[in-house]
Amino acid sequence: KRRRVINRLIFLSGGFMEYLDGKIVREEFLNRLKEKLEKENMGQLAVIQVGNDMASTRYIKQKEKLAKELGIQFVRWYLDETTDTKEICDAIEFLNEDERVEGIILQLPLPKENEYDYEKIRNTIDPNKDVDGVNDVNILRLVNGNPKAMIPCTALGIMKILDFYGIDPKGKDITIIGRSIHIGKALYQLLLQKDATVTICHSKTKDIPKHTKDSDIVITSVGKADFLKQDMIRPDATVIDVGFNYKNGKLCGDAEEGLTCKYLTPVPGGVGQMTVYAIFENLLKAHYLIQEKEIKKTYQK
Repeated sequence: KRRRVINRLIFLSGGFMEYLDGKIVREEFLNRLKEKLEKENMGQLAVIQVGNDMASTRYIKQKEKLAKELGIQFVRWYLDETTDTKEICDAIEFLNEDERVEGIILQLPLPKENEYDYEKIRNTIDPNKDVDGVNDVNILRLVNGNPKAMIPCTALGIMKILDFYGIDPKGKDITIIGRSIHIGKALYQLLLQKDATVTICHSKTKDIPKHTKDSDIVITSVGKADFLKQDMIRPDATVIDVGFNYKNGKLCGDAEEGLTCKYLTPVPGGVGQMTVYAIFENLLKAHYLIQEKEIKKTYQK
């Protein structure tokens, strides 16, 4: 039986609003993942950092902390801010060939001082070690519904939240605000595969409220505080807030303060809790893919 957790309920004049607590979801899926990892001889997770961006260093430490908790060897590759595209690609190629490494992440953003060929860099990562799901091979796998696809971590985390709380996308009208490869476009494919009717809005969309007002689920990843207003959604809507903003020195999402609906992921404490977790679910998939590849090599010999 599915265990459905009812956590923070907010009483409203028209009923209750429920927060979809990412921490609870993370702990549940982490426990399941730990059981699987205990049966495997896992390889290393390598993270490449270019430059000294403080936020990036903080995110890398979060990954390292969870890796330690899961018993996975974590390797941090530091390249200084003068590193160019070729040098980054050379580092990735080295990790591609290193049999000890099963997962590779390039920590973003790259230094603004330099111009990088990000398309070339992301497509240098071995698709089977691409635990961020940024290589074009994995994007194509995702579009085709190939189970080998490495799903971008934020998108995967959102799907886990919906699944955990029993929010079935099937037959739902869903609007995604934001069309990035890692979030908007990835979610479009995942939700379409779940039989949802999906609309993507972006900076050139003429009338975003027209779409959100008719939606059962609204997913916003704009990166602008107070972007999603109360009058843009239905009272019974589910809002997944992927925004990461600061207002008056406090972390907040895209939804305006005080916004009410049926279900809401809080910021902080919502989607962000699942993003780092998803890296390690993808790492386990990478492990399986690499092991399968080696088996095929053995049979060919």
